[in-house]
Parts: sequence; C-alpha cells; structure tokens
Amino acid sequence: MIEIDRAHIRFRTATGHVDAVRDVSLGIEEGEVFGLVGESGSGKSTLLRALAGLVPLAGGAMRIGGAASARLPRRDVQMVFQDPYGSLHPRFTVDKTLREPLAISRIGDEDARILHALAEVGLGPAFRFRYPHQLSGGQRQRVSIARALIVEPRVLLLDEPTSALDVSVQAEILNLLRRLHRERKLTMILVSHNLAVVGFLCQRVAVMRNGEVVEQLGIEAVRAREVEHEYTLRLLQATQGYARS
Repeated sequence: MIEIDRAHIRFRTATGHVDAVRDVSLGIEEGEVFGLVGESGSGKSTLLRALAGLVPLAGGAMRIGGAASARLPRRDVQMVFQDPYGSLHPRFTVDKTLREPLAISRIGDEDARILHALAEVGLGPAFRFRYPHQLSGGQRQRVSIARALIVEPRVLLLDEPTSALDVSVQAEILNLLRRLHRERKLTMILVSHNLAVVGFLCQRVAVMRNGEVVEQLGIEAVRAREVEHEYTLRLLQATQGYARS
C-alpha cells in the first residue's frame, strides 16, 4: 500500500539547511499497522507529514496504492496529530469540526455520517454541539480520530496519538485504534518514542535515528529483545524503565 523510496527531506535554516530525513526506504502492506520509533528529532514525524502532503520531498519518492502521494485525493490519507488541544479549532463545535471535511470532500448525508462517526469512537449524540474546551483530553482525541475517519480514508497516519494524554486515558485510545483497525482494515502508520505503545498495535517497526532508519524488525523480535542495533536496545531499556516507574 505504501512505498517510500529513498526519501530525503531538507529544511532551510538561517545558516544553510538541515537534512531531517535521509535516504529512507520502507514498504508497508495493505491493512498493516507499521510503527516508526525514535527519540525526538529523529525524523519520524517529518516523514509522516511528508506522506500526508504537508512537507515536500527534496529527493526520492512516495507512493500510496501505486500512485504518487502528491497526486492522491486528500481524503485517501488522513492524519491524527499528537496534541488534541491544538488540533481542534476552539470556536468550532464537534458538529462543525466533523462537517467541514465532508463538505470539502463533497460527501453527502452529513448528519447521519456525523452521528455514525461519533458512535464509532465511543461518543454519544450529546457531544455533537460541544466545543473543545468542554471536552476532556481523551474526548478531544476521539473527535480528532472521528474527523480523520469520517471521509473513509485508505491510510491513517498517527503522530504520537497518546503521548499528550493522561496514562489512564492512553489505554482507552490504543484499544479504540486497535478496534478501528480490525473493523475497517485500515493501513496505519504509528509514530511513537515508546516501544511498548508500538508493540501493542503494530506488526512491524522501523527505528529512526538522526533522520535515518537504523533497523527494521517484526514486533515479535522486539518483544523477545532480538534486536541488532545498539540504539534499538537502548530504546527498549528506556521503555522498560518507564514501565517499572
């Protein structure tokens, strides 16, 4: 479903440029949940944003379903952002937030689709005319997920979807994403710095460091600690330390 061929992403700076992603190649099967892990600044979120069409490539290519990602209808690839506080318009009700992508994509039967989208993420009709400030963090992230799914995408990109939430809410959102993947058979890419989160949802994972992929492996190998790169081992040790604390 997703082919990334030697992707290179470069940003200009006051003193020259920085290569945020360097020569990354990945293949992701249809219906697969694929993880991208690494510390902050490793390039994983930048790669995700390039797939969503938010960041241009300086080199290489990206294809989704055999077509160049830049030529796809925007409804085919949707993204859920890290911060549920910043990704929702503070003056839009939930209804308007969900209605806008339907209007942009010229999808009819809006009222029925909005009610279905809310139910799908575990929110009742009473949430429809609330504003973001009237919702908890977990409820806001559910609305963000509903907004992404309401246009029936083929690919869902998840940029640290639980890291801004309380620990008690994180499991609820991860369980929701797992159920949605099972029911919709979506292709997903999950970005995280936490291998425990990736291990819950993903079948395979790529480890990024300094803009490069240093290792790719199946999730069973991660669970068994059968990793080759020292950096991956350090990420595992950090995750285990976090879990014990």
